[in-house]
Amino acid sequence: MRLPSGIACLLLLAGCRAEATVGDPGPPDTRTLPDLIACNDSVIGGEALRQLTRVEFDLRIREPTFEVDATYVAERRGTARIDIFDDGRRVFSEGWDGRSGWQLLQGASAPVPTSPEAGAPLRHGLEQPGHLWTLRDMPTHGHRVDEDASIEREAGERVIHLTLADGFENWLWLDTATCHLTRKRDFRAYHPDVDSTQTWLETRFADFRASDGVTRAWLTWTMDLATGDTVGVTRLTAVRGGRVP
Repeated sequence: MRLPSGIACLLLLAGCRAEATVGDPGPPDTRTLPDLIACNDSVIGGEALRQLTRVEFDLRIREPTFEVDATYVAERRGTARIDIFDDGRRVFSEGWDGRSGWQLLQGASAPVPTSPEAGAPLRHGLEQPGHLWTLRDMPTHGHRVDEDASIEREAGERVIHLTLADGFENWLWLDTATCHLTRKRDFRAYHPDVDSTQTWLETRFADFRASDGVTRAWLTWTMDLATGDTVGVTRLTAVRGGRVP
């Protein structure tokens, strides 16, 4: 699949950076995992993030067969919702109510429960670093954070292994120069309610911007590592956050 031109440029820049570091990797990074987590928390604005009770994103989502707008809301109490819009009309909604997943189809009067397989990604998306939490917060919620030195990485990267409380695993690449998480890998179905086939997916993060003291990636794209295809591109268009009273 052909990549959008902006993403192709970002990948090209990433490749140039990698080539530049292969010949001169510089001194080894000797910081401990707690040091890296603290650096990441500081760069993201973890203290400001922890003052938010909720966050709301406007998104533009592009996949191979469609392009839509969406609004995603996550709340610290443990709920999340995403509404999908086509030409300004809501066509689909789904979310996590704190116990299970739900879906609301266009024209339906009430939501219906999702399967456990479709509900799990909604919960995982809420629990992982990025929306209301950072890596520093993970152990407090029963998740495990380790470093994995066995995973391939480029010079200037460290790989962090995140295991959520239910056993779901992520591998996160941290750029030691910026302390940003620049990509992650996990094994899952991309749309489990449509196709339950699991595969290795890599999501890359770029275009980091600060809003209300919190820095996030405003561009993400996800690739199927088995095929090399880009399966989804998401662009943030607006961020709104609610603070603790």
